[in-house]
Amino acid sequence: MNDQEKYLFDLRGYLVVKNALNKSQVDDLSMRFENNHAAYTLGFCGSDRTHFRHAEDLAWSSSSLLELGGSYVDLIDLPTIAPYLKTILGPHYRLDHDYLKVDRKPPKGDASGFKKSELFLHGGGQGAGRGRDIVGPHDGGQCYYRYNNDKIYNGLVAVAFELKTVRPGDGGFACVPGSHKANFGLPEEWRVSQTQEEINECVDRVAARAGDAIIFTEACAHGTIPWIGSDERWTIFYKYCPHAVAWSPCYYNSDNYTGLTQSQYEMLMPPSAYGPHPHTRGIWQKAQQEQAELKRLRLQKEITQKNAV
Repeated sequence: MNDQEKYLFDLRGYLVVKNALNKSQVDDLSMRFENNHAAYTLGFCGSDRTHFRHAEDLAWSSSSLLELGGSYVDLIDLPTIAPYLKTILGPHYRLDHDYLKVDRKPPKGDASGFKKSELFLHGGGQGAGRGRDIVGPHDGGQCYYRYNNDKIYNGLVAVAFELKTVRPGDGGFACVPGSHKANFGLPEEWRVSQTQEEINECVDRVAARAGDAIIFTEACAHGTIPWIGSDERWTIFYKYCPHAVAWSPCYYNSDNYTGLTQSQYEMLMPPSAYGPHPHTRGIWQKAQQEQAELKRLRLQKEITQKNAV
């Protein structure tokens, strides 16, 4: 992360990394989603959830995009993004949650069943969001931004990978640049916009090409502009925290994924002040063994019940 990028991130609260993904990665990510998205019957793909996708889901091990394999696993510690996260979050950080968001233009005529989107600005830095701030201190205090002694301190940081080009005027990611350092709350009349015409001029509308990534601190007031582009918007969000910080109530179970590197394994460990330390690694491995045993007992029970019929 060079000095220009540090300056822009500190100034605005976000940064666009050009060509973070190459074409083969974009194609692989898109193909795997296309082949599996029908399985996400609740309309949500990823681990940022406050509900169970299936009744048999285990309580603390979250469903995840990582289950799609391939490039979705590679994104955990992507070489084009990792240096930015190391500067923004420090040397020890973890993947907190992930999801894929699809935005599309409202259909003409009968739009029954179509959920109309709106821009809802949330975040705000310094605790200025107050009760309406769904990612600020009233939601656990995990979204913050500080700078001290030539070092950046961040809470939750998002990396948004665009799988399709977002052209100027289409919609998509937006934020109030600099709001991660604001001392006053966002004016309520600017928070919600039903159409693009209603959006206040202080909001940056961020265009990006397929393969680009937008890195932003969740302390920055941000949201999604109503989509009016001719194509759909497919955006993958991987969100990271310092090891002692958490947003998601669900954690990753590395037993669910194959081919993980040591670095990826450590970044999937649950939050703790120790980070990827031998002491915490042993505790987590025991928890994983207990979950594997629970799954085995459940399967055994199902087999017994079927044989009894």
